[in-house]
Amino acid sequence: MSRRIEQYTGPYERWTFGDDLGRPFAFPSIRDRTSRYFSALMDSSRPLPDVKKVRFEEEPGTGSRKVEVRYPPLWNRGANLKTRPFCFFDPDAAQAPSTGLADIAADLLDLISAAADEPEDEVAAGKKRMRARYRVNFPINEVTWSSDYDVDHGVDGYRAPQTPPKAIIAVIDDGIPFANRTFLNTEGNTRVSHLWLQSARAPAGSSAVPFGAELSNGQIDGLIAQYGDNENELYRISGAMDAELPELGTYMRRDTTHGSHIMSLAAGQPMCGKQEPSQDDIEIIAVQLPNTIAWDTSGFGKEMYMLSAIHYIFERAQRIAHSCGVDELPLVINFSYGWSGGRHDGQSEMDAAIEELLHKRKAVAPTEMIMPSGNTFLNLMHAQFQESDFKADPDDPGTEAIEVYWQVQPEDRTSSYIEFWMPEGLDVSDYTFKVTPPRGLTFDAEPSLALRGDPLLSRGDDRAFLDLRVGGAALGQMSVDQNRGTRWRAMVALAATVPLERAGRWAPSGRWVMRMERSASAPKLGAEQYINIWVQRDDDPSELNSGGRQSYLELIDPSTADKPSLPVYTQPMPAVRGFGSLNGVANAPLVTRVAGYVQSTGRPAPYSSSGGLSNTTGDAPTPWGEQVALCAVADRSPILPGSLGRGVRSGSRSILVGTSGAAPQAARLVVRALANGQPPFSAMTPQQFNFPNPVQNAHWLARLGSHKTPSLWGGG
Repeated sequence: MSRRIEQYTGPYERWTFGDDLGRPFAFPSIRDRTSRYFSALMDSSRPLPDVKKVRFEEEPGTGSRKVEVRYPPLWNRGANLKTRPFCFFDPDAAQAPSTGLADIAADLLDLISAAADEPEDEVAAGKKRMRARYRVNFPINEVTWSSDYDVDHGVDGYRAPQTPPKAIIAVIDDGIPFANRTFLNTEGNTRVSHLWLQSARAPAGSSAVPFGAELSNGQIDGLIAQYGDNENELYRISGAMDAELPELGTYMRRDTTHGSHIMSLAAGQPMCGKQEPSQDDIEIIAVQLPNTIAWDTSGFGKEMYMLSAIHYIFERAQRIAHSCGVDELPLVINFSYGWSGGRHDGQSEMDAAIEELLHKRKAVAPTEMIMPSGNTFLNLMHAQFQESDFKADPDDPGTEAIEVYWQVQPEDRTSSYIEFWMPEGLDVSDYTFKVTPPRGLTFDAEPSLALRGDPLLSRGDDRAFLDLRVGGAALGQMSVDQNRGTRWRAMVALAATVPLERAGRWAPSGRWVMRMERSASAPKLGAEQYINIWVQRDDDPSELNSGGRQSYLELIDPSTADKPSLPVYTQPMPAVRGFGSLNGVANAPLVTRVAGYVQSTGRPAPYSSSGGLSNTTGDAPTPWGEQVALCAVADRSPILPGSLGRGVRSGSRSILVGTSGAAPQAARLVVRALANGQPPFSAMTPQQFNFPNPVQNAHWLARLGSHKTPSLWGGG
């Protein structure tokens, strides 16, 4: 990969878009497609660039060619926000088959940067020029690109609700069954006011979304009136199901989808004879993400779609309010999604963007975002080391180190990732990240990187890369970077561990040794400073058949790595632990994080992820980072796993295991409370834990939070 291209790439972008690196192991929309359509994030406090000034400059005297840059519907035009989504493409240039995705993205970002960076003549003497940061996300399927995008275009067929709404519930998910009769009001009309199908074919003519298709309540009612007896045909005609688009496919033919279960719990009619107040006074907004969002579980490439979805919901909620003669309405968003890696300190691009939006909207109307805690508590995907864990190396006097095994599974057809996050503010200039592969493998270059930037990569965060090659073939990538200029990360990305037709190289499975070392004179970790490690999710969504297998961590000392059959409420906790496994995209302070409990026992669901706990010399471990706020039913009993919801087609049911199904139960109660003018958690029960063992109290609070949501309805 060329140095110019690397000026724009972080570790995930470089690996995923690199033709001779990780692209053959990426999901199909990146692996199999050449595209000049991209989604991206801009991280800058400067005003949004004037898209009319973004042009390709050709040879002198030949003029210039316009490159189209689009902003999605941004709430209040994105004013005074730092992290903003956009998308872009070159409408004129024919794609050369030999040109890689990374080259194309770099060409276009060169142009956008010229408009977004601080002008040289505005830079004060001795001051570093302020440059925007970018993250290139998923490419966009060209058939979804709207031919005539007008952000101010009215939504075709929209009708103001006859019953003025008191609140709005919004759902961001996949497989949204918008025609299901559980979302009808008492007059037989849909409560789904606006729906954005992000990966649908763009309709002809003007559109109020930059890609995909938007449906209004009037259009949905028309579809139900015409095709209501054949919902499969309805979803095909509406563009919600398309076998030719991998980002959409025939997912809606399934009996149930993640989105059908989540949306029915958050906004559908009650089940099992449960009596509730009419929901006619609560409107619904929904965004259907591309189904391939679930393919790459590392978190890479999704932020633009996700952040655009939140902006769209805020903007359409404002339109609904204006149609009813008010400025804003109470709003609750359920977003049952996440990943395991990331900073976990609320300062990632996505966390910071969510926090910005929630903070500003809460100032004008009640606003809540509900997210699940995650399902990785038992998966050995998190470790935490403190100063006392550094040990002198008997074979290298003057060196201290921590080490952990990374167990990479055989027959894994996707990339695997591990991240080391150093504490913010620590001087890491004398720290070095090293990797030892399974026995029998020798790399072309020593797998070692000092935690400092490559001086040749002057744009963006300080960072450096080292390809893990054997005989010239890349089996992985090491990297170090100062993420967002504030916190150092060391990371490894590995290729699939099985030979694939599309790639004649693969990484060995087995135990990889991850080592962070320093000289004995290097700055030490402070009393409340820790090195946190996360392995990225690599599970295999059944509807996508990605072939992923989850890697995990093991301690070098096997005496402390034994997994007990029952919870152990003692200190110190082992370095590899579930406390700290919280959803990696749910760390904005204003987000409400929901864990799962077992209805019949009241105990934490075994898999339900937790806020972080650190070992202390006191009676109990202390929390760090954001924590679980409350819990809802994730399993009905130990032998009846999952929560009960609706399937895709009207009248069908579904069962979903996980905290994804717990979050919308909380969202349902919160939006009803706001519609009634009550505090958001007024329908929930405060809880305290008073076990004789203070360690158990700390564990249960970290896993279940301070409030408990009652069961919505019986076990069905």
